[in-house]
Amino acid sequence: MLETMFYIHSSSLLAATSTRFGGVSLPPFDSLNLAFQTDDQPSHVLTNRQIFLKALSIEPQRCVYTHQTHSTTLVKVSSLDAGKGFDRFESGVKADALYTTEKNLPLAVFHADCAPVFLYTKDHTLACIIHAGKEGSLHHITLRTIQTIIEKEGVDPKNLMAHIGPSLDFSYHPISLEEVDKILSMNNNFSQVIKLISGIFYLDIPLLNYMQLIDAGIPLEQIHVSNIDTYSDPQRFFSYQREAITGRHVSLIMLQ
Repeated sequence: MLETMFYIHSSSLLAATSTRFGGVSLPPFDSLNLAFQTDDQPSHVLTNRQIFLKALSIEPQRCVYTHQTHSTTLVKVSSLDAGKGFDRFESGVKADALYTTEKNLPLAVFHADCAPVFLYTKDHTLACIIHAGKEGSLHHITLRTIQTIIEKEGVDPKNLMAHIGPSLDFSYHPISLEEVDKILSMNNNFSQVIKLISGIFYLDIPLLNYMQLIDAGIPLEQIHVSNIDTYSDPQRFFSYQREAITGRHVSLIMLQ
């Protein structure tokens, strides 16, 4: 049975994340793997996408997918981009964040532990989705995305709403002392997202993105964090950290 996590489903905005239920993929991609960039059978991925999008009343070839590379690249898309990434990963928009001001244009990113970050204006005239993995987060993908939207679209950050979806909890993200040194050499303020517990260092990616939302000027009361951990719930979520060979979820947002 298909299960979809709705964050918003209103007459003017849809924001959702898939779970791993309700698809046709076989182990270890069972069952609703939505990504071609795995070793899953492409025909299964295509069927899964049709199942997922039909449940959201979305035409499969309207969705715009990312060809993500753990970059900080943000791309504004339009109806001319509809269907990109539909039939293969490489045909998606080469970016790790997408935004649009057009209605009925679903924007989608893939993840299995990385943090999906949803952004939208209060009046539902702009929507954005971010794939915030370790590399992108350490290079300020969320902050840079918001700064670009402010600059190019004239959006007041006080009019932005944000949501961080299911992702890897810091307690399942240990890092070495060498990684700690490397991260702190990038920015000493990153010490706030590195936690030392019983002699082991951990990296908190959701917190890192939360801090970027704050730094961008979004009011605290307009930021929601799901606090849902992908690693500890193998029935509902794929987790690269847990399984390595696994499927991917889709998080999408659409103005309606």
